[in-house]
Amino acid sequence: MNKRWNADQITNQKGKVIIITGGNRGLGYEICLQLAKKNATIIIACRTELKGKQAIQKIEQELDKKIDARVIPIDLVNLNSVKEFAINFKKEYSRLHVLINNAAVVSLKEKTINSTGLEMHMATNHYGHFALTNLLYPILKKTPNARVVTMSSGSHKFGNINFDDLNWEKRPYNRSKSYGDSKLANLIFARSLQQKFDKDEVSTISVAAHPGLSATKRQQTIGFGGWLSKNLAQPVWKGALPALKAATDPNVKPAAYYGPKYGLSGYPVISKMDKKVFDDEVAEKLWEVSEQIIGTKF
Repeated sequence: MNKRWNADQITNQKGKVIIITGGNRGLGYEICLQLAKKNATIIIACRTELKGKQAIQKIEQELDKKIDARVIPIDLVNLNSVKEFAINFKKEYSRLHVLINNAAVVSLKEKTINSTGLEMHMATNHYGHFALTNLLYPILKKTPNARVVTMSSGSHKFGNINFDDLNWEKRPYNRSKSYGDSKLANLIFARSLQQKFDKDEVSTISVAAHPGLSATKRQQTIGFGGWLSKNLAQPVWKGALPALKAATDPNVKPAAYYGPKYGLSGYPVISKMDKKVFDDEVAEKLWEVSEQIIGTKF
């Protein structure tokens, strides 16, 4: 494995259709920028069409060329919006080479719930992407060598899937643990999804990634972590490399987890996952609960 893998090693992506949730800012924007540089067809999935279009304009200015990109609005905490996104995407495209489940809310200071009573970290980071992947599953299966890249975090080590209190109604709310729960769920989902692809005997693979500590504007506003991000974080372009490798490198391993070599920083390598990720009983139950919540089976 090349220990210094970087975006220059991404091959020409012309003809590849790639969805990036939250592609209008932060890590998502950087991922879009690098993939657009390599001529991919970019679909920015974000809440506001205007912000997505502004991101496309900014990328075109930075690259000094017209790019193949469009915005399809999505609100991951609204299942009707997720369904509408999938309908709109399928109207335009018959294939999907890469789905990058990138969008996230991070360490919300106060407990927040969506309109259906779901805690916002899990609603956005896990259930929303679970629903989106589910709706796009048929097109992913029929696209040769497609990939689903799910973004997690080193915070998954502090997470715990408490099925008796998924919405933090019984426990005092803890922003770090709540975020960690959702990032643990992301990794469990990525592994379970690979098992489903294997069972269906398709060439599509599921891969996970994390950015380490990256200097995104949002990250820099969050408590002590924000101070660390301002003073110690690696640049955003470097934080985006694990996801870019997971999305494009032909040597990527199914169900692997890519992150910075030194945990918080460095070039992308395979990262270790907490042993909680490998609890098959929890994984099976999380899949079932997630299907119940989104109201649809895979």
